[in-house]
Amino acid sequence: MGTVRSATALWRVSGRADEALPVLLAAWEENRHARVDIAECLAEMGPAARDAQLTILTELTRRRRHNAREGGSGSHDIHQDEKLLTLCRAALARMERGAF
Repeated sequence: MGTVRSATALWRVSGRADEALPVLLAAWEENRHARVDIAECLAEMGPAARDAQLTILTELTRRRRHNAREGGSGSHDIHQDEKLLTLCRAALARMERGAF
């Protein structure tokens, strides 16, 4: 999770999507629990995160949710999943229109 925070901070301070985005996309694949934080940053990035479009679309069309676990789930899982989906939709909208 420290990698995600560092990449997000880099983006927020410098606006260097070319450096932050590859780190965020790698973390997306490596740590499903970091996806909400990553999606939030991608939504902030807007058009600068355009290379993440396929990743976001894939998440939105998954049948099995990112936080699904064998043997059950908790009520907080629903909230986190809904938050992720909302942020993914916001990121796509910002990529398309370039505004928040």
